[in-house]
Amino acid sequence: MRFAIACVAVAALGCKNLDEKPTAAFEMLVKVESDPGRPLPGAVVTVNGKEKGTTAQDGRARVVFHGDEGETRELWIKCPDGFQSPTRPITASLRRIVDPSKLPQYDAACPPLERTIVVAVRTDNGPNLPVMYLDKEIARTDNSGAAHVMLQMKPGDSFELVLSTAERGNEKLRPQNPSAPFTVRSQDDVFLFEQHFSRERDPVRVVKGPPRASHL
Repeated sequence: MRFAIACVAVAALGCKNLDEKPTAAFEMLVKVESDPGRPLPGAVVTVNGKEKGTTAQDGRARVVFHGDEGETRELWIKCPDGFQSPTRPITASLRRIVDPSKLPQYDAACPPLERTIVVAVRTDNGPNLPVMYLDKEIARTDNSGAAHVMLQMKPGDSFELVLSTAERGNEKLRPQNPSAPFTVRSQDDVFLFEQHFSRERDPVRVVKGPPRASHL
């Protein structure tokens, strides 16, 4: 009779086995970094298309699942704009822990879609020369022949810088318009563009004087 009354009371939700034990709660951390040692806030953790948490300033999100110990969940990471989301999920196991202060942690990476590239230009005998990229001046060497260039590039891209000698007064610099190629790696990077210039000398002009008379 009591069982029948209980089932009527929950008829809207369906008659469930009253002896069924509620599922346990399992807590874990998901840590996301853009580069090693660089926590990334704003990454969203989803399971079956549903959001479970978002990483904070420390790059961590605390997520909770209900189920039975030993079950697994597939965690997908959606990275913020400007960062590459992983193409595979993290497989997380539901397991009990003895120390609640030491939650299991799963790590993920969201590398930047673009990298910051700095090129340090160093020249000998090359002051006040334009540094060209895609036929545009993006820097100019100072009186000591030094300059630096900063670019945002995608990993795997290649680019070339040219030291232009096209301006008037540089006609005798050698070499003319030297260039250097670079390839962007999957990290922020610093490159060095070193160039030695020499100046072609004017030809020596021999001035002949008037012929001198000779005595017999």
